[in-house]
Amino acid sequence: MRLPLCTAVLAALSLLAAGTTQAASDEADRAALEARLVELHNEAAEVQARLEALEEEPASATAGTGEFTWPSPPAIAPGDIAVVEAAERRQLEQESNRNPYAITAYRRNYLFPLTYNRKPNHAAYTDLTGEEGMERNELKFQFSAKVALAEGLFGTTGDLYFAYTQRSWWQAYNTDDSSPFRETNYEPEVFLSFDNDWQILGWANIRNRVAINHQSNGRSNELSRSWNRLYLETIFQRGDWAVSLAPHYRLPETTGDDDNPDIERYMGYGDITLARRFGDNELSLMVRGNPGAGHMGGQFDYSWPLFDSKVRAHVQYYHGYGESLIDYDQNTQRLSLGFSLNPLFSPSSGLLR
Repeated sequence: MRLPLCTAVLAALSLLAAGTTQAASDEADRAALEARLVELHNEAAEVQARLEALEEEPASATAGTGEFTWPSPPAIAPGDIAVVEAAERRQLEQESNRNPYAITAYRRNYLFPLTYNRKPNHAAYTDLTGEEGMERNELKFQFSAKVALAEGLFGTTGDLYFAYTQRSWWQAYNTDDSSPFRETNYEPEVFLSFDNDWQILGWANIRNRVAINHQSNGRSNELSRSWNRLYLETIFQRGDWAVSLAPHYRLPETTGDDDNPDIERYMGYGDITLARRFGDNELSLMVRGNPGAGHMGGQFDYSWPLFDSKVRAHVQYYHGYGESLIDYDQNTQRLSLGFSLNPLFSPSSGLLR
Protein backbone atom coordinates (compact mmCIF):
# COMPACT_ATOMS: atom_id res chain seq x y z
CA MET A 1 0.00 0.00 0.00
CA ARG A 2 1.26 3.52 -0.84
CA LEU A 3 0.36 6.86 0.63
CA PRO A 4 -0.62 9.27 -2.22
CA LEU A 5 -1.50 12.06 0.17
CA CYS A 6 1.87 11.92 1.95
CA THR A 7 3.67 11.84 -1.46
CA ALA A 8 1.79 14.93 -2.61
CA VAL A 9 2.60 16.76 0.58
CA LEU A 10 6.26 15.88 0.26
CA ALA A 11 6.32 17.05 -3.37
CA ALA A 12 4.68 20.34 -2.47
CA LEU A 13 7.10 20.92 0.35
CA SER A 14 10.04 20.09 -1.97
CA LEU A 15 8.89 22.73 -4.47
CA LEU A 16 8.39 25.21 -1.65
CA ALA A 17 11.90 24.47 -0.43
CA ALA A 18 13.31 24.96 -3.92
CA GLY A 19 11.43 28.22 -4.38
CA THR A 20 12.60 29.45 -1.03
CA THR A 21 16.20 28.63 -1.98
CA GLN A 22 15.97 30.70 -5.08
CA ALA A 23 14.05 33.58 -3.54
CA ALA A 24 15.70 33.88 -0.20
CA SER A 25 19.22 33.84 1.02
CA ASP A 26 18.33 33.15 4.63
CA GLU A 27 20.23 29.94 5.45
CA ALA A 28 18.33 29.53 8.71
CA ASP A 29 14.99 29.23 6.87
CA ARG A 30 16.46 26.75 4.43
CA ALA A 31 17.88 24.61 7.23
CA ALA A 32 14.52 24.57 8.99
CA LEU A 33 12.70 23.49 5.83
CA GLU A 34 15.22 20.73 5.15
CA ALA A 35 14.92 19.44 8.72
CA ARG A 36 11.14 19.40 8.43
CA LEU A 37 11.38 17.48 5.14
CA VAL A 38 13.53 14.84 6.83
CA GLU A 39 11.00 14.52 9.64
CA LEU A 40 8.14 14.06 7.17
CA HIS A 41 10.09 11.43 5.24
CA ASN A 42 10.80 9.50 8.44
CA GLU A 43 7.18 9.66 9.63
CA ALA A 44 5.87 8.50 6.26
CA ALA A 45 8.31 5.61 6.17
CA GLU A 46 7.35 4.53 9.69
CA VAL A 47 3.61 4.59 8.93
CA GLN A 48 4.17 2.70 5.67
CA ALA A 49 6.19 0.01 7.45
CA ARG A 50 3.54 -0.47 10.14
CA LEU A 51 0.74 -0.79 7.57
CA GLU A 52 2.72 -3.32 5.51
CA ALA A 53 3.44 -5.37 8.64
CA LEU A 54 -0.25 -5.46 9.53
CA GLU A 55 -1.24 -6.40 5.97
CA GLU A 56 1.11 -9.39 6.06
CA GLU A 57 -0.89 -10.93 8.97
CA PRO A 58 -3.60 -13.26 7.56
CA ALA A 59 -6.01 -12.49 10.43
CA SER A 60 -5.82 -8.79 9.71
CA ALA A 61 -7.22 -8.74 6.18
CA THR A 62 -10.70 -9.31 4.87
CA ALA A 63 -10.74 -12.45 2.73
CA GLY A 64 -10.59 -11.72 -1.02
CA THR A 65 -10.45 -7.92 -0.65
CA GLY A 66 -7.09 -7.16 0.88
CA GLU A 67 -8.74 -4.44 2.96
CA PHE A 68 -7.37 -3.97 6.44
CA THR A 69 -9.56 -4.70 9.45
CA TRP A 70 -8.59 -4.23 13.10
CA PRO A 71 -8.05 -7.54 14.95
CA SER A 72 -10.91 -8.59 17.27
CA PRO A 73 -10.18 -8.36 21.01
CA PRO A 74 -9.60 -11.69 22.76
CA ALA A 75 -12.69 -13.34 24.22
CA ILE A 76 -13.14 -13.09 28.00
CA ALA A 77 -13.86 -16.34 29.84
CA PRO A 78 -17.29 -16.53 31.52
CA GLY A 79 -15.64 -17.14 34.90
CA ASP A 80 -13.51 -14.00 34.53
CA ILE A 81 -16.61 -11.97 33.68
CA ALA A 82 -18.21 -13.16 36.92
CA VAL A 83 -15.15 -12.17 38.97
CA VAL A 84 -15.09 -8.68 37.43
CA GLU A 85 -18.83 -8.19 38.04
CA ALA A 86 -18.51 -9.34 41.65
CA ALA A 87 -15.70 -6.84 42.21
CA GLU A 88 -17.80 -4.07 40.67
CA ARG A 89 -20.75 -4.97 42.88
CA ARG A 90 -18.58 -4.90 46.02
CA GLN A 91 -17.24 -1.48 45.02
CA LEU A 92 -20.77 -0.13 44.57
CA GLU A 93 -21.80 -1.52 47.96
CA GLN A 94 -18.75 0.03 49.63
CA GLU A 95 -19.66 3.41 48.14
CA SER A 96 -23.18 2.99 49.49
CA ASN A 97 -21.85 2.03 52.93
CA ARG A 98 -19.87 5.28 53.07
CA ASN A 99 -22.89 7.39 52.09
CA PRO A 100 -24.84 8.29 55.27
CA TYR A 101 -27.95 8.96 53.17
CA ALA A 102 -27.98 5.63 51.30
CA ILE A 103 -29.37 2.21 52.23
CA THR A 104 -27.53 -0.84 50.93
CA ALA A 105 -29.86 -3.54 49.65
CA TYR A 106 -29.35 -7.12 50.80
CA ARG A 107 -31.87 -9.60 49.45
CA ARG A 108 -34.43 -8.55 46.88
CA ASN A 109 -36.80 -5.72 47.80
CA TYR A 110 -40.25 -6.08 46.28
CA LEU A 111 -43.88 -5.06 46.51
CA PHE A 112 -46.64 -7.29 45.13
CA PRO A 113 -49.95 -5.39 45.24
CA LEU A 114 -51.74 -8.49 44.05
CA THR A 115 -51.14 -12.04 45.24
CA TYR A 116 -53.53 -14.94 45.01
CA ASN A 117 -53.25 -17.90 47.39
CA ARG A 118 -55.16 -20.91 46.10
CA LYS A 119 -55.16 -22.69 49.49
CA PRO A 120 -55.15 -20.24 52.42
CA ASN A 121 -54.32 -21.58 55.89
CA HIS A 122 -57.69 -20.86 57.49
CA ALA A 123 -57.14 -23.25 60.40
CA ALA A 124 -54.40 -21.09 61.96
CA TYR A 125 -56.77 -18.12 62.30
CA THR A 126 -60.04 -19.82 63.23
CA ASP A 127 -60.00 -18.35 66.74
CA LEU A 128 -59.49 -14.85 65.37
CA THR A 129 -61.70 -14.64 62.29
CA GLY A 130 -63.69 -17.84 62.24
CA GLU A 131 -63.75 -20.29 59.39
CA GLU A 132 -63.00 -18.94 55.91
CA GLY A 133 -61.96 -15.63 57.49
CA MET A 134 -58.84 -15.01 55.43
CA GLU A 135 -59.19 -13.90 51.83
CA ARG A 136 -57.24 -15.46 48.97
CA ASN A 137 -56.20 -12.05 47.61
CA GLU A 138 -53.71 -10.08 49.65
CA LEU A 139 -50.62 -7.87 49.38
CA LYS A 140 -47.08 -9.16 49.93
CA PHE A 141 -43.85 -7.21 50.30
CA GLN A 142 -40.23 -7.71 51.35
CA PHE A 143 -37.75 -5.15 52.70
CA SER A 144 -34.11 -6.18 53.05
CA ALA A 145 -31.04 -4.06 53.88
CA LYS A 146 -27.57 -4.49 55.34
CA VAL A 147 -24.95 -2.28 56.99
CA ALA A 148 -21.20 -2.92 57.12
CA LEU A 149 -19.77 -3.21 60.62
CA ALA A 150 -16.18 -3.80 59.47
CA GLU A 151 -14.45 -4.22 56.10
CA GLY A 152 -11.31 -6.04 55.04
CA LEU A 153 -10.83 -8.10 58.18
CA PHE A 154 -8.60 -10.54 56.25
CA GLY A 155 -6.59 -8.38 53.90
CA THR A 156 -8.79 -7.29 51.01
CA THR A 157 -11.73 -9.51 51.92
CA GLY A 158 -13.74 -10.52 54.98
CA ASP A 159 -16.51 -7.97 55.51
CA LEU A 160 -18.71 -8.12 58.64
CA TYR A 161 -22.36 -7.12 58.17
CA PHE A 162 -25.58 -6.79 60.09
CA ALA A 163 -28.64 -7.42 57.92
CA TYR A 164 -32.38 -7.24 58.38
CA THR A 165 -35.07 -8.76 56.16
CA GLN A 166 -38.81 -8.49 56.67
CA ARG A 167 -41.53 -10.24 54.67
CA SER A 168 -45.18 -9.37 55.24
CA TRP A 169 -48.48 -10.78 54.00
CA TRP A 170 -51.14 -8.10 54.34
CA GLN A 171 -54.88 -8.69 54.01
CA ALA A 172 -55.17 -5.21 52.53
CA TYR A 173 -58.45 -5.98 50.73
CA ASN A 174 -60.12 -7.72 53.69
CA THR A 175 -62.01 -4.68 54.97
CA ASP A 176 -64.48 -6.84 56.92
CA ASP A 177 -61.66 -7.72 59.34
CA SER A 178 -60.02 -4.25 59.28
CA SER A 179 -57.35 -5.28 56.77
CA PRO A 180 -54.96 -7.03 59.21
CA PHE A 181 -51.39 -8.08 58.61
CA ARG A 182 -51.90 -11.82 58.45
CA GLU A 183 -48.23 -12.74 58.86
CA THR A 184 -44.88 -10.97 59.16
CA ASN A 185 -41.51 -12.73 59.32
CA TYR A 186 -38.66 -10.82 60.96
CA GLU A 187 -35.14 -11.96 60.06
CA PRO A 188 -32.11 -10.23 61.60
CA GLU A 189 -28.67 -11.76 61.04
CA VAL A 190 -24.94 -11.14 61.36
CA PHE A 191 -22.63 -12.55 58.71
CA LEU A 192 -19.08 -12.56 57.38
CA SER A 193 -18.80 -12.18 53.61
CA PHE A 194 -15.74 -13.31 51.64
CA ASP A 195 -15.30 -12.33 48.00
CA ASN A 196 -13.41 -14.91 45.97
CA ASP A 197 -12.02 -15.48 42.46
CA TRP A 198 -11.43 -19.25 42.57
CA GLN A 199 -12.62 -21.01 39.40
CA ILE A 200 -13.43 -24.58 38.42
CA LEU A 201 -14.75 -25.79 35.05
CA GLY A 202 -15.51 -22.21 34.03
CA TRP A 203 -17.52 -21.45 37.19
CA ALA A 204 -16.21 -18.71 39.50
CA ASN A 205 -16.82 -18.93 43.25
CA ILE A 206 -17.49 -15.21 43.64
CA ARG A 207 -18.79 -15.03 47.23
CA ASN A 208 -19.08 -17.02 50.46
CA ARG A 209 -20.99 -16.15 53.63
CA VAL A 210 -21.08 -17.51 57.17
CA ALA A 211 -24.09 -16.26 59.16
CA ILE A 212 -25.97 -16.44 62.44
CA ASN A 213 -29.65 -16.01 61.62
CA HIS A 214 -32.82 -15.55 63.67
CA GLN A 215 -36.29 -15.80 62.17
CA SER A 216 -39.62 -15.31 63.94
CA ASN A 217 -43.12 -13.98 63.33
CA GLY A 218 -43.43 -11.99 66.54
CA ARG A 219 -46.63 -13.76 67.59
CA SER A 220 -47.53 -15.50 70.84
CA ASN A 221 -49.35 -18.62 71.94
CA GLU A 222 -50.57 -20.90 69.12
CA LEU A 223 -49.46 -18.55 66.34
CA SER A 224 -45.87 -18.20 67.55
CA ARG A 225 -43.12 -19.47 65.19
CA SER A 226 -39.35 -19.00 65.47
CA TRP A 227 -35.97 -20.63 65.01
CA ASN A 228 -32.24 -19.82 65.07
CA ARG A 229 -29.78 -21.06 62.47
CA LEU A 230 -26.17 -21.11 61.35
CA TYR A 231 -25.81 -21.16 57.59
CA LEU A 232 -23.10 -21.16 54.96
CA GLU A 233 -23.88 -19.67 51.57
CA THR A 234 -21.60 -20.12 48.59
CA ILE A 235 -22.27 -18.53 45.20
CA PHE A 236 -20.92 -19.62 41.82
CA GLN A 237 -21.35 -17.71 38.57
CA ARG A 238 -20.53 -18.51 34.94
CA GLY A 239 -21.40 -15.69 32.56
CA ASP A 240 -25.17 -15.32 32.63
CA TRP A 241 -25.70 -18.31 34.95
CA ALA A 242 -25.44 -18.34 38.75
CA VAL A 243 -26.13 -20.86 41.49
CA SER A 244 -26.36 -20.38 45.26
CA LEU A 245 -25.99 -23.21 47.78
CA ALA A 246 -27.08 -22.30 51.31
CA PRO A 247 -27.11 -25.25 53.76
CA HIS A 248 -28.10 -24.43 57.34
CA TYR A 249 -27.94 -25.96 60.83
CA ARG A 250 -30.71 -25.29 63.31
CA LEU A 251 -29.47 -24.30 66.75
CA PRO A 252 -31.10 -26.54 69.40
CA GLU A 253 -33.86 -25.16 71.63
CA THR A 254 -35.39 -26.35 74.86
CA THR A 255 -38.20 -28.76 73.96
CA GLY A 256 -40.78 -26.92 76.03
CA ASP A 257 -39.93 -23.59 74.37
CA ASP A 258 -39.94 -24.84 70.78
CA ASP A 259 -42.95 -23.52 68.86
CA ASN A 260 -42.20 -25.61 65.78
CA PRO A 261 -40.13 -28.70 66.63
CA ASP A 262 -40.80 -30.35 63.25
CA ILE A 263 -39.92 -27.35 61.05
CA GLU A 264 -36.95 -29.13 59.45
CA ARG A 265 -39.27 -31.83 58.12
CA TYR A 266 -40.82 -29.12 55.93
CA MET A 267 -38.16 -26.41 55.51
CA GLY A 268 -35.36 -28.94 55.14
CA TYR A 269 -31.68 -28.19 55.63
CA GLY A 270 -30.99 -25.41 53.18
CA ASP A 271 -31.92 -23.61 49.96
CA ILE A 272 -30.63 -24.03 46.41
CA THR A 273 -31.12 -21.18 43.94
CA LEU A 274 -30.42 -21.27 40.20
CA ALA A 275 -30.53 -17.98 38.26
CA ARG A 276 -30.24 -17.04 34.60
CA ARG A 277 -29.84 -13.62 33.00
CA PHE A 278 -31.27 -12.71 29.59
CA GLY A 279 -29.91 -9.25 28.91
CA ASP A 280 -31.51 -7.17 31.68
CA ASN A 281 -34.20 -9.79 32.37
CA GLU A 282 -33.65 -12.24 35.22
CA LEU A 283 -35.12 -15.65 36.00
CA SER A 284 -34.50 -17.65 39.18
CA LEU A 285 -35.70 -20.86 40.79
CA MET A 286 -35.27 -21.56 44.50
CA VAL A 287 -35.83 -25.05 45.92
CA ARG A 288 -36.04 -26.07 49.59
CA GLY A 289 -37.54 -28.86 51.66
CA ASN A 290 -36.96 -32.34 53.02
CA PRO A 291 -37.13 -35.00 50.28
CA GLY A 292 -36.95 -37.79 52.86
CA ALA A 293 -40.16 -36.54 54.47
CA GLY A 294 -41.79 -35.84 51.11
CA HIS A 295 -42.13 -32.12 51.80
CA MET A 296 -40.71 -29.73 49.19
CA GLY A 297 -41.17 -26.10 48.22
CA GLY A 298 -40.12 -24.04 45.25
CA GLN A 299 -40.21 -20.38 44.23
CA PHE A 300 -40.03 -19.10 40.65
CA ASP A 301 -39.18 -15.43 40.00
CA TYR A 302 -38.99 -13.48 36.75
CA SER A 303 -38.26 -9.75 36.55
CA TRP A 304 -37.44 -7.19 33.87
CA PRO A 305 -36.73 -3.42 33.74
CA LEU A 306 -39.77 -1.17 33.69
CA PHE A 307 -39.45 1.92 31.50
CA ASP A 308 -36.10 3.68 32.15
CA SER A 309 -36.23 3.56 35.95
CA LYS A 310 -34.65 1.28 38.55
CA VAL A 311 -38.03 -0.32 39.15
CA ARG A 312 -38.50 -3.81 37.72
CA ALA A 313 -41.73 -5.59 36.87
CA HIS A 314 -41.82 -8.88 38.79
CA VAL A 315 -43.76 -12.14 38.68
CA GLN A 316 -43.41 -14.70 41.49
CA TYR A 317 -44.92 -18.13 41.99
CA TYR A 318 -44.53 -20.28 45.12
CA HIS A 319 -45.64 -23.89 45.32
CA GLY A 320 -45.12 -26.20 48.29
CA TYR A 321 -44.12 -25.96 51.93
CA GLY A 322 -42.19 -23.28 53.77
CA GLU A 323 -43.29 -20.02 52.16
CA SER A 324 -43.74 -18.38 55.57
CA LEU A 325 -43.32 -19.40 59.20
CA ILE A 326 -47.04 -19.61 59.92
CA ASP A 327 -47.48 -21.76 56.79
CA TYR A 328 -44.28 -23.80 57.04
CA ASP A 329 -46.29 -27.04 57.24
CA GLN A 330 -48.93 -25.97 54.68
CA ASN A 331 -48.85 -26.68 50.95
CA THR A 332 -49.10 -23.18 49.46
CA GLN A 333 -49.85 -22.24 45.87
CA ARG A 334 -49.40 -18.49 45.43
CA LEU A 335 -49.09 -16.28 42.34
CA SER A 336 -47.83 -12.71 42.87
CA LEU A 337 -47.58 -9.72 40.54
CA GLY A 338 -45.82 -6.45 41.26
CA PHE A 339 -42.49 -4.66 41.35
CA SER A 340 -38.96 -5.17 42.65
CA LEU A 341 -35.89 -2.95 42.97
CA ASN A 342 -32.46 -4.53 43.19
CA PRO A 343 -31.54 -7.19 40.60
CA LEU A 344 -29.78 -10.44 41.41
CA PHE A 345 -26.88 -9.89 39.03
CA SER A 346 -24.53 -6.94 38.90
CA PRO A 347 -26.12 -4.01 37.05
CA SER A 348 -22.94 -3.64 34.95
CA SER A 349 -23.74 -6.13 32.32
CA GLY A 350 -22.30 -10.75 40.62
CA LEU A 351 -25.98 -13.69 42.44
CA LEU A 352 -26.89 -12.64 44.08
CA ARG A 353 -28.32 -11.34 47.32
